[in-house]
Amino acid sequence: MNRNEEYQALLTGLETMPDALESTAQRALIRKNALQKKRRLFLAPVIGMAACFTAFVLLVNLSIPFASACGRIPWLRELAKAVAFSPSLSAAVENEYVQPIGETKSQDGITVTVEYVIVDRKQVNIFYTAQFPKEQELYVNYDYGLDEDHGSLEFSGSTQVTSGELQLIKLQFVECDVPSVMDLCFQFYNYDQAARLNAELNASAFETPEHREPDYLTEIPFHLEFDPYYTAQGEIIPVDTAFTLDGQRFILTEVERYPTHLRVNLRAGEGNTADLTGLDLYLENEHGERFERPGGLTASGAPESEEGATFWLDSTFFSHGQHLTLYITQARWKDKDAPRVRLDLTEGTVENLPQGIRLLKAERPYGGSWEVTFLKFTEEIGDLGNLMSCHGFWDEAGNHYEVLQSASNYGYLDPETEEWVEEDGVISESFPLRGFYGTVVYLDPTSNRITKFDTPVAIPIK
Repeated sequence: MNRNEEYQALLTGLETMPDALESTAQRALIRKNALQKKRRLFLAPVIGMAACFTAFVLLVNLSIPFASACGRIPWLRELAKAVAFSPSLSAAVENEYVQPIGETKSQDGITVTVEYVIVDRKQVNIFYTAQFPKEQELYVNYDYGLDEDHGSLEFSGSTQVTSGELQLIKLQFVECDVPSVMDLCFQFYNYDQAARLNAELNASAFETPEHREPDYLTEIPFHLEFDPYYTAQGEIIPVDTAFTLDGQRFILTEVERYPTHLRVNLRAGEGNTADLTGLDLYLENEHGERFERPGGLTASGAPESEEGATFWLDSTFFSHGQHLTLYITQARWKDKDAPRVRLDLTEGTVENLPQGIRLLKAERPYGGSWEVTFLKFTEEIGDLGNLMSCHGFWDEAGNHYEVLQSASNYGYLDPETEEWVEEDGVISESFPLRGFYGTVVYLDPTSNRITKFDTPVAIPIK
């Protein structure tokens, strides 16, 4: 019995099924053979302004038969989970925008099935399952086999994998388009290998650790071919609108709209006194549907560069609105004349800290390398992850050192009480100063202040 027949048997056993589930399940189960003939998008009827993004979520939350069906058909249950973090992908699934793959390979007791992909001109989402004995604790690394012409900007890295659970691999492409074919190799290793690599990294207190590949238990290769109908999807909307933020000038050049996401491209004008390092923004159509930042990659590039900057938002591709407006609510800045932060590790003193940043501690745990912790108050500086560690650090002689590890937490260990403290709007950022022997370092934060706009800056798109 093949996969379609198995799914059909499961569907036949369901006592009651809502229409929305029935149409979604049947479409996904039988469309593989019909896909080449159809070559179209199916825009399911929607009721209400946000139905294309929320219908699947509401069905899961409000319909008992639907929830029951998801529990009895494994891939539907996992697909329902995916909706929570990606409105764009859930809209794609609701509109039949899925390419089934269904290819399975087994080796050394591990079975991998590439179930299906959601792909367009600039993004690849690969859904797969791995089956292995549940007592094993396995990790997987992905080798994409991409040449230099098809390097991706963001891609999924090593992760722990759960047997039988649907997993997602995501790749974002910027300057080039998604290739028509891609080699993907699943490289599995166990907990002992992961622990060894982590221990070696932590043990190198005064040296930059060399990258070492794990001793893989097995490697399972796949050759994926993407349907050209999907890889051609996307459009560019010219805008070319000038605007001002806190006295700094910019041009919104264009918007790229794809089924999986949307990109806003802008460039800085001449004569600005501060570099734009981040934006809080969203799109809204005439029906009040709002499209906000997705998880994962949210921005790339720099407005001051020749290429400009790109900001990612959820896609409007499957919405029914005809008009779009971009709203900017907050901007992050790095003043061009801002001095570096000077940190005296032995005295615990710091100069030129950005707005909303406080030094919590500088210490040498277990007599090893220095480790510093800063507190970030999000109301004043936003929720940036590696604000203090991104650019590494310098000693007093001007020698530069990389920061290879950093950690951000919604809480911190109080150095006086040694108790874990969690406060709303406070994030800690900790990182070691590997390879450094002195007492004074200089840091170059990615931002030093923010501007909030009580009335959002509005820019018509179309």
